[in-house]
Amino acid sequence: MDPIRLQLLSPSLKWALSAYFLLSLLGFSIAAMISHDRYDWDHEQTVVYYQGDEAQMAYPKPYGQLITAAHVHSFTMPLLFLVLWLAMAVVPINGGFKKIFIAGGALSVLIYNGAPFLVRYGSSRWAVLFTVGGVGLFFFYVIPTLSIL
Repeated sequence: MDPIRLQLLSPSLKWALSAYFLLSLLGFSIAAMISHDRYDWDHEQTVVYYQGDEAQMAYPKPYGQLITAAHVHSFTMPLLFLVLWLAMAVVPINGGFKKIFIAGGALSVLIYNGAPFLVRYGSSRWAVLFTVGGVGLFFFYVIPTLSIL
Protein backbone atom coordinates (compact mmCIF):
# COMPACT_ATOMS: atom_id res chain seq x y z
CA MET A 1 0.00 0.00 0.00
CA ASP A 2 1.37 3.41 -0.98
CA PRO A 3 1.70 5.95 1.83
CA ILE A 4 -0.61 8.96 1.78
CA ARG A 5 1.09 12.14 0.66
CA LEU A 6 0.14 15.64 1.71
CA GLN A 7 -0.20 16.84 -1.88
CA LEU A 8 -2.91 14.20 -2.45
CA LEU A 9 -5.11 15.44 0.39
CA SER A 10 -8.14 17.61 -0.21
CA PRO A 11 -7.58 21.38 -0.27
CA SER A 12 -9.83 21.83 2.78
CA LEU A 13 -7.69 19.42 4.82
CA LYS A 14 -4.54 21.22 3.69
CA TRP A 15 -6.09 24.54 4.74
CA ALA A 16 -7.14 23.08 8.09
CA LEU A 17 -3.65 21.72 8.79
CA SER A 18 -2.03 24.98 7.71
CA ALA A 19 -4.34 27.04 9.93
CA TYR A 20 -3.77 24.66 12.85
CA PHE A 21 0.01 24.86 12.56
CA LEU A 22 0.06 28.63 12.13
CA LEU A 23 -2.23 29.10 15.15
CA SER A 24 -0.10 26.74 17.23
CA LEU A 25 3.00 28.72 16.24
CA LEU A 26 1.15 31.80 17.49
CA GLY A 27 0.54 29.92 20.75
CA PHE A 28 4.26 29.16 21.06
CA SER A 29 4.99 32.85 20.48
CA ILE A 30 2.58 33.87 23.23
CA ALA A 31 4.15 31.31 25.59
CA ALA A 32 7.56 32.86 24.87
CA MET A 33 6.16 36.31 25.67
CA ILE A 34 4.74 34.98 28.96
CA SER A 35 8.15 33.56 29.88
CA HIS A 36 9.80 36.84 29.01
CA ASP A 37 7.25 38.76 31.07
CA ARG A 38 7.56 36.49 34.13
CA TYR A 39 11.31 36.08 34.37
CA ASP A 40 12.88 37.85 31.41
CA TRP A 41 14.47 34.55 30.30
CA ASP A 42 16.91 35.00 33.17
CA HIS A 43 17.73 31.93 35.26
CA GLU A 44 18.10 33.98 38.46
CA GLN A 45 14.66 35.52 38.01
CA THR A 46 13.26 32.09 37.18
CA VAL A 47 14.56 30.78 40.50
CA VAL A 48 12.98 33.75 42.34
CA TYR A 49 9.69 33.13 40.51
CA TYR A 50 9.55 29.50 41.69
CA GLN A 51 11.47 29.51 44.98
CA GLY A 52 10.56 32.99 46.15
CA ASP A 53 12.82 35.60 47.72
CA GLU A 54 12.23 37.40 51.01
CA ALA A 55 14.21 40.46 49.90
CA GLN A 56 11.90 40.91 46.91
CA MET A 57 8.83 39.88 48.92
CA ALA A 58 8.21 37.07 46.43
CA TYR A 59 6.56 33.93 47.77
CA PRO A 60 7.50 30.46 46.59
CA LYS A 61 5.05 28.89 44.15
CA PRO A 62 2.71 26.55 46.03
CA TYR A 63 2.47 22.90 45.04
CA GLY A 64 -1.14 23.33 43.93
CA GLN A 65 -0.20 25.99 41.41
CA LEU A 66 2.65 23.89 40.02
CA ILE A 67 0.49 20.79 39.68
CA THR A 68 -2.30 22.75 37.97
CA ALA A 69 0.08 24.14 35.35
CA ALA A 70 1.72 20.72 34.91
CA HIS A 71 -1.71 19.12 34.44
CA VAL A 72 -2.67 21.52 31.66
CA HIS A 73 0.71 21.30 29.92
CA SER A 74 0.88 17.51 30.28
CA PHE A 75 -2.35 17.18 28.31
CA THR A 76 -2.09 19.98 25.76
CA MET A 77 1.56 19.72 24.73
CA PRO A 78 1.38 16.02 23.77
CA LEU A 79 -1.81 16.67 21.80
CA LEU A 80 -0.14 19.52 19.97
CA PHE A 81 2.83 17.33 19.12
CA LEU A 82 0.63 14.33 18.22
CA VAL A 83 -1.02 16.29 15.42
CA LEU A 84 2.43 17.33 14.20
CA TRP A 85 3.74 13.77 14.33
CA LEU A 86 0.70 12.45 12.48
CA ALA A 87 1.08 15.14 9.83
CA MET A 88 4.76 14.21 9.42
CA ALA A 89 3.59 10.78 8.31
CA VAL A 90 2.16 12.27 5.11
CA VAL A 91 5.20 14.27 4.01
CA PRO A 92 8.35 12.86 2.42
CA ILE A 93 10.75 13.34 5.33
CA ASN A 94 13.42 10.74 6.05
CA GLY A 95 12.18 8.19 8.62
CA GLY A 96 15.27 8.72 10.77
CA PHE A 97 14.56 12.44 10.99
CA LYS A 98 10.94 11.70 11.90
CA LYS A 99 12.11 9.52 14.80
CA ILE A 100 14.52 12.22 15.97
CA PHE A 101 11.77 14.87 15.86
CA ILE A 102 9.36 12.60 17.76
CA ALA A 103 11.90 11.60 20.43
CA GLY A 104 13.22 15.16 20.75
CA GLY A 105 9.74 16.62 21.06
CA ALA A 106 8.71 14.09 23.69
CA LEU A 107 11.89 14.65 25.69
CA SER A 108 11.48 18.43 25.46
CA VAL A 109 7.93 18.19 26.81
CA LEU A 110 9.15 16.07 29.74
CA ILE A 111 12.04 18.42 30.51
CA TYR A 112 9.92 21.57 30.30
CA ASN A 113 7.13 20.12 32.45
CA GLY A 114 9.55 18.78 35.06
CA ALA A 115 11.65 21.94 35.36
CA PRO A 116 9.27 23.89 37.67
CA PHE A 117 9.25 21.05 40.22
CA LEU A 118 13.02 20.59 40.07
CA VAL A 119 13.62 24.31 40.58
CA ARG A 120 10.98 24.72 43.28
CA TYR A 121 11.80 21.62 45.33
CA GLY A 122 15.33 20.85 44.18
CA SER A 123 18.15 23.17 43.31
CA SER A 124 18.35 26.48 41.51
CA ARG A 125 20.81 24.79 39.15
CA TRP A 126 17.84 23.13 37.43
CA ALA A 127 16.67 26.51 36.05
CA VAL A 128 18.74 25.80 32.95
CA LEU A 129 16.18 23.12 32.07
CA PHE A 130 13.71 25.85 31.14
CA THR A 131 16.11 26.96 28.44
CA VAL A 132 16.91 23.42 27.33
CA GLY A 133 13.24 22.41 27.26
CA GLY A 134 12.09 25.65 25.65
CA VAL A 135 14.69 25.53 22.89
CA GLY A 136 13.85 21.87 22.35
CA LEU A 137 10.12 22.59 22.15
CA PHE A 138 10.77 25.36 19.65
CA PHE A 139 13.21 23.38 17.52
CA PHE A 140 11.31 20.08 17.52
CA TYR A 141 8.03 21.81 16.71
CA VAL A 142 8.95 24.63 14.34
CA ILE A 143 11.33 22.72 12.04
CA PRO A 144 8.89 19.87 11.32
CA THR A 145 6.01 22.34 11.02
CA LEU A 146 7.85 24.41 8.44
CA SER A 147 8.82 21.27 6.53
CA ILE A 148 5.14 20.28 6.40
CA LEU A 149 3.91 23.71 5.37
